[in-house]
Amino acid sequence: MGSCGKHFPGQGFVEGDSHHVIPVDKRSLAELRADDLKPFAALAAAGMSAVMPAHVVYPAVDSLPAGFSRVWLQDILRGELGFDGVIFSDDLTMEGAAGVGNIGARADAAFAAGCDMVLVCNRPDLADELLASLVPPVQPELAARLARMQGQGTPDA
Repeated sequence: MGSCGKHFPGQGFVEGDSHHVIPVDKRSLAELRADDLKPFAALAAAGMSAVMPAHVVYPAVDSLPAGFSRVWLQDILRGELGFDGVIFSDDLTMEGAAGVGNIGARADAAFAAGCDMVLVCNRPDLADELLASLVPPVQPELAARLARMQGQGTPDA
């Protein structure tokens, strides 16, 4: 299976854990470009097959956490960095995703921002709730992106 870079665009400068709070990184886009975006740019150029965005707000760029931001996922990750792999949301049950609404609203917001797949972890009740009402968007590129995630070669015995 291919590699997955996380958590885009970087969350090493925040104090809060997005499992429990909605972290905020107040650095400028120029500061983020100078530090955090460099590894993602290099990995995208090297063929990284998947990315998971952070449930972190970067108010100098967008008022939404990165995983719900078209600016981060479409304009910067896909547009500027040229990433064409799968974008997985981070776990939509985390507190860092709570500001968007209930589980259905979170999934809708993640898809609208550009996530290809949404994750609901450790909460089977919310997975069931989401599946009961989920209408996934049409994603003509998804099959090819998922195919590129497959491992290459033969595993050693």
